[in-house]
This record gives sequence, C-alpha cells and structure tokens, in this order.
Amino acid sequence: MKFNENSDQAASLLRQAIPAMVKHNIVPNPLNYTIWYSYFSKSFPVLNKELEQTIERYGTCPQKVGEELFVQHISQFEGGDEEKLAVFQQAFSNMVTNLSNTLEETQQQTDKHSNALKENLGSLEEFDLGDEVAPVLQSLNDNASAIVDANDEFKGQLQAARSEIETLKHALAESQKSANTDPLTGLSNRRVFESKYNQFIDANSKDADISLVIMDIDKFKTFNDTHGHLLGDQILKYVGELLRTECPSDVTPVRFGGEEFALLCPNQGVEKAKEIAESIREKLQSVPYFNKKTGEKIPPVTASFGVAIKQPTESLTDVVERADNALYAAKDGGRNQVKVAN
Repeated sequence: MKFNENSDQAASLLRQAIPAMVKHNIVPNPLNYTIWYSYFSKSFPVLNKELEQTIERYGTCPQKVGEELFVQHISQFEGGDEEKLAVFQQAFSNMVTNLSNTLEETQQQTDKHSNALKENLGSLEEFDLGDEVAPVLQSLNDNASAIVDANDEFKGQLQAARSEIETLKHALAESQKSANTDPLTGLSNRRVFESKYNQFIDANSKDADISLVIMDIDKFKTFNDTHGHLLGDQILKYVGELLRTECPSDVTPVRFGGEEFALLCPNQGVEKAKEIAESIREKLQSVPYFNKKTGEKIPPVTASFGVAIKQPTESLTDVVERADNALYAAKDGGRNQVKVAN
C-alpha cells in the first residue's frame, strides 16, 4: 500500500474523488474512499484500468467488486506476512486520518456553496419576470434546488462516513496495538523487537553500536509447579513493569515468550548494556514475595542474562544466538548473573 501524499495533496485528491463517487452513485464508506483516492493518485495503474472498465459496464462500482479491487490492488500483502501487514495497517491508518480531516474541509466548502445558491434562488423570487424568461428561470430554479437537495443528502452521507472513519481509526489503532503487544505483561513483542532492530540498522552505519540483552527467569517452571500459574503470571507482570521502569527511554524491553525477555539497546556498547542488565538483576532479586493465600514467604525470584553486541557482519539471528549462548553460560555458572558473549 503506497500513499506518500502530504496533507494538501491528500485533500486535493479527495476533492476529486468525492464528485466522482457522487456521479457514479458510490456508497461513501472508507473502503470506497480509498479506492477512488487511489484512482486519482494514480498509484495503482491496473486498478485504474479495471475500475474504469467496471464503471463502463455497470455505471457504478458494485460493493463486491470494490472489495475485490481493494484486496487485489491496494492491500497487496499475503495473509501470513506480518511485516507487510504492519505496513498496510500504518498506511491505512494514515489514509483514514487524511479522509477524516479532508471530509470536514469538503463539507464546509459544500455548505458554503449550497447556502449561497439558496440565497440566490430566494433573491430571484423577488423580481417580476417576463413570460419568456420565467420558464427558463423556473427550470434553473428547479435544477438548482435539486442540486441543493442532493448536496444536503450527500452531506448526511459524509457525516455518517466521518463517524465510520473515526470508528475505523480507533479499531485500527487497537488492532495495531494488539498485534504489537504481549497481552500479559503489556510489553512489546518480538515483532516490534525485530522491526526496531531493522529500522536502526537501515538508518545507521555498519559501525553503529547496538547491543542485545536476553533475560530468562531462573527455575520458572519449578516456581509454577510449586506456587501455581496464577502467581507465576503475577511474577511475569511484575517483571514487565520492572523492565518498563528500569530501562532507559531509548531501550526497548520485549517479551520473547514464556519466561524469556529481551532488551534492544541501540547506540549502547556492551558495557552499558551489561550495566543495565545488572541493575535489573539486582532489583529483581531484592523484591520480597508472599503467597497471599497462605502468607508464606516465597524465595526471591532471580534471572540470568546474556549480553551481546552486534558485529559488523552479523545478522539479527547471529546476535540473538550469541546472546543466548551467553545466557546459557550464566545458567550453567549458577544462575542470577550476567554473562557477556565472546
């Protein structure tokens, strides 16, 4: 999905799209706005050709055909491709934001012209017109009144569409948040981790430092078996909150899955990343826990950490593997410690 227009360009395209939709009796919903916006942006040449053929055949674009055109030419992602889906969601979110803004501007302009036309029609009624001119002006009056009525009707449709767009914007935002967030801890998920890593690599030179920290809660399966999964979930939630609190603003904490977490540390050398990991380790082990049902004091929860800095020729998979190896070394060395990859 490729929409790169600025606000003024988007408004201009939408002002072209709306009359075309009215002319061809197209339902004013977000999907149809996107199709006609795309048509005038000329972003999808094959879409334009097929849309013109559809209009020539039906005199309009049936909703079913419109949906097929949207999926085939505008969405352009495979169902399982999460990265392309994220791009699509962001592009469509920007699109509906532009629609909402420019619809309001368009409505204000059409209201202005409609009110001026009504006033002009009212002024004509004050004059005594000759028999030859009167029928012509009456026809003009009838046609102008029809235009005003059509504008009023379309205005109602625009208002309904704006409401639908606002609902869609909210749904898109929630969908995007849900797709990027671990539901238990509220941290970002591995998808965000990989996306931010790739953004950093694309935006910086090969020599720019970026470090990874892999963190795993020690003996968590035993903890769950002993104290139950509900308390285990509370521990995971606390760890999520601890990471949010203790990580610097430029560090991204994520939940990899299960009891494993990771920190993405852009522009951080290995020593700084190790320092962050040590701070988290110390705070985690110092928190007292109690079983609320029994009042029993629970032994401190600890975690082991592996730290690695990206080497110039490494991929993300390589760096994660080295950080994982350092984590295993921390586990083998007695747990509750930080190890740096070779």
